[in-house]
Amino acid sequence: MKAYVFPGQGAQFTGMGKDLYDQFPEAKALFNKADEILGFEISKIMFEGTAEELKETKVTQPAIFLHSVILAKMMGDSFQPEMVAGHSLGELSALTAVGTLSFEDGLKIVSKRALAMQAACEHQSSTMAAILGLDDAVVEDVCKSIDGVVVAANYNCPGQLVISGATKAVEEACEALKEKGAKRALMLHLLVALRP
Repeated sequence: MKAYVFPGQGAQFTGMGKDLYDQFPEAKALFNKADEILGFEISKIMFEGTAEELKETKVTQPAIFLHSVILAKMMGDSFQPEMVAGHSLGELSALTAVGTLSFEDGLKIVSKRALAMQAACEHQSSTMAAILGLDDAVVEDVCKSIDGVVVAANYNCPGQLVISGATKAVEEACEALKEKGAKRALMLHLLVALRP
């Protein structure tokens, strides 16, 4: 069985998609279409932007979507999944890659999602942190004990979850979780809303 899992926010990197743009005329056309649909040169930010520019949610989410979907399309006949899945915004990439959503509709949905989350970011400074090595209940209890908004947001697997919320509250939770024995409490380098 062949399955593909599409990534969510955090998978961005400078230069993403440039090889596809340079190698495949079809990819170049899709990147150009994306620039037109979005009303700004996302391809330029993806290919040449700084890490700071790329981590803005309004850019990050469409960039990851574009890279994922265009890569799948350029795989041609070798992209024949029996199953697809996606982490967070990756769900929309997965649906678009298999043709459930059109490229245009998928990109528009991702863009609206990203803009809404970016607006939430600008309303209140917020962030996420990965917590490793603690039971979910311990993490949830610590989050409840913090003065401020911080919640368990992504349950990745047993012993690993992501918390999100107001920056100060997430930082305080990370310190408290380290004291409770977390193997890691790692702040993620993203600009995100209160929910992933």
